[in-house]
Amino acid sequence: MIPRLNIKTKILFLALGITALCAISFMVAANIAIEKGGKFILAQSINLGKDSAQKSRATLEEQARANLTRLVSIQTQSSNEFFSTTRMEVETMTKFCSLLWSTRETVKTKAADNNNFLYRRAPGVDEQKVKNEFSKLRVMGTIFQSYLANNENLESLFLGTQTGINILWPDTKASANKAYDPRTRPWYKDAVKRNHIGWTDIFKGASTSKLMIACSNPVYDDRGVPRGVVGATVTLDKMLKVISSQVRDMGYAFLLDKNGKVIAFPALDKAEQSQDYGSVNLRKSDNLEFRAIVEKMVAGEKGFSKIRLNTGEKFIGFAPVKETGWSMAVVIATEHALALADQTEKNIMAYTLEKREEMVKKIQAFQKYAILFFGLMLALAVFISVKVSNRISRPILDLTKGVEDVGKGNLDRKLSIRTGDEIETLAQAFNNMTQDLTRYIKNLQETTAAKEKIESELQVATRIQNSMLPRVFPAFPKRKEFSVFASMEPAREVGGDLYDFFFISETKFCFLVGDVAGKGVPASLFMVVAKTLIKNEALRGIPPKDIFFNVNNALCEDNDEGMFVTGFVCIIDLETGQVDFANAGHNPPLVLESQNKAYDFMEIIPGFVLGGMPDFEYETQSICMAPEDVLFLYTDGVNEAMDPENNEYTDARLKETLSMDSSRDVTQIVKSVAMDVKEFTKGAEQSDDITILAFKYKGPAV
Repeated sequence: MIPRLNIKTKILFLALGITALCAISFMVAANIAIEKGGKFILAQSINLGKDSAQKSRATLEEQARANLTRLVSIQTQSSNEFFSTTRMEVETMTKFCSLLWSTRETVKTKAADNNNFLYRRAPGVDEQKVKNEFSKLRVMGTIFQSYLANNENLESLFLGTQTGINILWPDTKASANKAYDPRTRPWYKDAVKRNHIGWTDIFKGASTSKLMIACSNPVYDDRGVPRGVVGATVTLDKMLKVISSQVRDMGYAFLLDKNGKVIAFPALDKAEQSQDYGSVNLRKSDNLEFRAIVEKMVAGEKGFSKIRLNTGEKFIGFAPVKETGWSMAVVIATEHALALADQTEKNIMAYTLEKREEMVKKIQAFQKYAILFFGLMLALAVFISVKVSNRISRPILDLTKGVEDVGKGNLDRKLSIRTGDEIETLAQAFNNMTQDLTRYIKNLQETTAAKEKIESELQVATRIQNSMLPRVFPAFPKRKEFSVFASMEPAREVGGDLYDFFFISETKFCFLVGDVAGKGVPASLFMVVAKTLIKNEALRGIPPKDIFFNVNNALCEDNDEGMFVTGFVCIIDLETGQVDFANAGHNPPLVLESQNKAYDFMEIIPGFVLGGMPDFEYETQSICMAPEDVLFLYTDGVNEAMDPENNEYTDARLKETLSMDSSRDVTQIVKSVAMDVKEFTKGAEQSDDITILAFKYKGPAV
């Protein structure tokens, strides 16, 4: 039967056994190894030094190559981000211009706006004919100023029109009187020719004569008619700083277009202004090695090579700039890149020779003291083993007892162990564990209570929001001239969609839908304000365009969060069936006429969102509803609903779903669309609030 040994005895036996075995074995082997190994070490020290120097140089050279490759990648990404940022800013400004051209009425701006930018007309352009167009476009001055202030690399922002108008920021009034036609400039002609956003070749600025390139994009109105070109310029000097930002004093960088022509090169900004830079093509270089690298750059490849140029041997790394289709290269002298490798090789050889003599003396001294040292070490090990076994075993037993107490539920159990090692750390962790368990149980109780309170408050908020929307159906059952039904399904506990319907007078009835940008509590608060304002204005009996004009100005005041709401309001004369309506950037409704079996989208003026721009002029439109005609209003939570594969419900499916149901009962219409949307999403999380309203006109009261 194997005897049971306590942990103290086991530790003692283990420490003594290992120490004795190691000490005795080492003393025997040390004397043998020192004699043979000493001679071998001395003989190999010089060879080892040479080999280490060579390997160190190879490693450092490879590291230099890797660092330069990463430098090219970083510089390429930096340049690509620069061009990408400029492109996105031009695309955003294009959308602003397109919206302005698509607006049918004149945009009111402050007179002071005329002084913020340069405005010129091409020779022969009648100022009166372009006055209305310019009154719309002058708001771009404020937009130009904002973008230019946030991007120090841009030289200027510009807008040229088919009618000959030119708008430029910053102002260069010194050349304002010069004959200037934007339609003849490279940035304009290039954008029209390619019919999409892109970059021009190098050209001279008409106002400053600086060398620059431009990112330009054609602009179309909502009818697809080309109206002009918008863009931004970057001087050659700025572009050189961007593409060389990571290279600094190590070398230089240059850019080529897809044909091998120079876009930016360190020497170009110092050359004569009259030089034709577009004709510099590096594919025609006399250096065959360099020409081969240029061909790879033109082909969109990336790589790293060592070649000889006129000024000596160089490392050259290159990679494509995806944003523009160009290619960038970084050139660094090999002596600069490998300076550390050369110095390291010299230092290793000098150190090897110096240490050879010291090694001989140390080997001889080691032989003398090895036996004495290990004899003393063995005696000391026995003494230390006894002490250590006592010290280690005692706290382990205390830990065992502590764990047993905690296992019985005593979370107040604390250990006081001071060993200065991992056992003390374990004891501290044990004490922290009991504290954490106690704190966790308390926090869990508090968190559970807080969560239940929040959920209760959200339920109250949901009920309050629902109570503000008409919920009693059928609505106005005593009125036989019409029927109306609506529903709203928020994406969260509370939503930002709204609908409403109410009588303005005995024969005038108003109904509307709206959609606040965003979801949740902020959108629901903004929805309450917008709904209240719209109803208050409508009850005054004013036209739809005036309702939205007043509500828009009210929402723009103190709108620090930049929230806005789209809306569509209708006012019907129940005696004649005439519907006056206005749109504030909302989805177009669908109409089912009595003689048709299919719904059609209404042709409406887009309008602008409420809360986005003060003093915006809206427009009232009208249609005449015959008995049995149906109007269908909705928010974009319907046509933009997503299934699990991120496919949209679409306007086409909405129209098809409505047309498939021949029923003209408003309740059935709303419920059938809501059911079809639910079936389409297949259980996917609802991404936006869904609001639907159907109105059926039955004819004047008899």
